[in-house]
This record gives sequence, structure tokens and C-alpha cells, in this order.
Amino acid sequence: LGARTSLLSVVGDDEAGAAIERLVAADGITASLYHDPALPTTVKLRVIARQQQLLRIDFETRPSQEVLSAKLKEFGERLRDPDVVVLSDYGKGGLAHIATMIGQARAAGRRVLVDPKGDDWARYRGATLVTPNRKEAEQALGRKLSKIDDMPKAADDLMAMAGLDAAVITLGADGIFYKDKRGTSGHVPAQARAVFDVTGAGDTVVAQLGF
Repeated sequence: LGARTSLLSVVGDDEAGAAIERLVAADGITASLYHDPALPTTVKLRVIARQQQLLRIDFETRPSQEVLSAKLKEFGERLRDPDVVVLSDYGKGGLAHIATMIGQARAAGRRVLVDPKGDDWARYRGATLVTPNRKEAEQALGRKLSKIDDMPKAADDLMAMAGLDAAVITLGADGIFYKDKRGTSGHVPAQARAVFDVTGAGDTVVAQLGF
């Protein structure tokens, strides 16, 4: 998208961590990766047969508190540079201080976009925008969201729950639904693609929300 991007994260002192450094450098991303010798870099092994993904096996260990504390300190020092902070929470332990990070970023006048995990949305309070998938939104709200008509109220409740400016709910084959606290909202249908290796959620729309 043309943005100048920096990556701050934790990896192990291994080949997988070195591979991440090579890949992000090749894409022109400035990376600051803390190498924790006590853990292996998280690796996701996808098992595919006849062009269908059958299962995924994750190899992971939570980072040490010492490494996380050092990363949090650098995060605070880097806040003078970006316009937008993106926090992608995969529940692997790397964002143990996410509530503090959001608070620091907002105090510095930065927009904060969060890709959430789990049902504890108190940790995301004060973020600008959060992008749950349907299951994550259901977990947070404690109810099923089976229809597109369920999404406006769901987005309102998510924004109220965490003090957000906007919510974008990704819906797989049904596309995405977005809404902000000013009332701007919409449903963007998915575009069918013949794929067999699904590796992430669909694109989110932030331009239409004024972010």
C-alpha cells in the first residue's frame, strides 16, 4: 500500500527466526526482532492433500518476561515515528502488555488497529479500530451472529465494550462488515477465488471509515 513499515516482534535464535528477518528485509520492512534463546520461533505446519488443507500444527513457546519487558520499552521509544500502530494478537504471548501499548500509543496521538484473539476485550480498550472475525466477535459478545442483519448491533456492542472508534468484522465467504461510532457502515461482499491454502482473514476496509 506504499506505507513505510517497521516490525517489532519476538523470535527464537534459530533458522526460522533468521528466515523471517530475510523475508521482511526483502520487502523493505525495517525489523527489530528480539531473539529469545529460550524459545523456538513459532512455526505453523500446514498439511495439504489433494489441494485441500487438512490440518495445521503449531509449534510455539511463550516469550520470557525479560524479552517482553525490553520489547515494551522499545515500543514506547518508537512511538514518535509512526502514524498508525498495528497490533496483531495471535494469543502466543508476544502481546502480554497490549493494554499498556494501546494506552501509550493513544497518549502519543497514534491510531491503533488491533487484530484480536479471544473474548477478553478489556485488554483492547481504547484502540481505534478492531478487526475480529465472526467467531471472535461471537466469543466477545457471547451470542451467535448468523446473519448480516446481526452485524450492525454487533459492531455497536463491540465498540461500546472496548471504547473503540470503529469495528470491522470479517465474515469469510460473506465478506466483511464495518461500522464506526459516527454511524458510517457497510457490507463488502467477498470475491470468490479458487484457493486451497487459506492463510489468513480477508482484507479489511479502513479508507471508507476515514482512517
